[in-house]
Amino acid sequence: MQISLNRLTRVCRGHSHNAFGDIINFKQRLLICYRQGTHHMSDDGCVIVVEINDHGLPIRFQRLVSNEGDLRDPHFCIDGDRLFLLAHQRRTPLLGKAKTYSWFSGDGLSWSAMHDPGPDNWWLWRATSFQGQHWGLAYHRPSEQLDLYAGNLRGKMHIAATNVLSKQKHGLGYPNESDCCFTENGELLAVVRRDADTFTAQFGRGKPPYQHWQWQSLGCYIGAPAMLSITENTVIIAGRHYNGKKLVTQLWQLTADTGEINELLTLPSGGDNSYPGMTKIGNQLFVAYYSSHIDNQSRMYLARLDLER
Repeated sequence: MQISLNRLTRVCRGHSHNAFGDIINFKQRLLICYRQGTHHMSDDGCVIVVEINDHGLPIRFQRLVSNEGDLRDPHFCIDGDRLFLLAHQRRTPLLGKAKTYSWFSGDGLSWSAMHDPGPDNWWLWRATSFQGQHWGLAYHRPSEQLDLYAGNLRGKMHIAATNVLSKQKHGLGYPNESDCCFTENGELLAVVRRDADTFTAQFGRGKPPYQHWQWQSLGCYIGAPAMLSITENTVIIAGRHYNGKKLVTQLWQLTADTGEINELLTLPSGGDNSYPGMTKIGNQLFVAYYSSHIDNQSRMYLARLDLER
């Protein structure tokens, strides 16, 4: 696979901290979401949803907020004719616990009221839809453990499998941010960031009912991994990577049946950066991510890339 950068545009406004985003193509609308706040850990974090035109420029901004404090790391999930968005509510003195909140939309323009699908005090990082349910991996930092959740982002999410990846069971410290996708035969593939011992990301496979998983090291650090299936056996991964000199936003090609990973492209990035989202339209790949490489301020960018296989 060959990939090349076609265009890079800035898609946020103002001078606040803009970061931790995602991107989706929903009903012919290209949408980006991200967290906007005074700084990286400010209590005023909210979710911004941006519609992007054909020139890669923002044409509409919407704001989703919580009266309880800081919303973080929003991600999209398409389920048929509905688009869901989930975000993490950081623990604050007012709230007393961490929450997962969600919204849904039928057109990508107007959004529902905020829902509380759970889980509490676990970070449900992303979600994907499969056979009428929403699925996602949630992590718990104190226990250094990942659990698999299933359910409905409009209703409730419930534990489908415990100890999917953990220090206690697998000897692999602090698994946390993740992404997962289903194959046509219902196998669940996952890439997980780790921040302990070797710091190497893990690639996992689980077959229904997802109680037993096989894990292998990808041999490198990948922060905030995002996955996009290109074929049944080819996956593009995007995430934060240390290249020996600095942290960058990197793309890899993963061969699913072997777990082999190869670097594809480093996006223009530096300083505080990464946490990408990806979507594909035709033979073009769109990556939304943040970086502070231009003016030392965290800004959201949209990269349009050409794919050749």
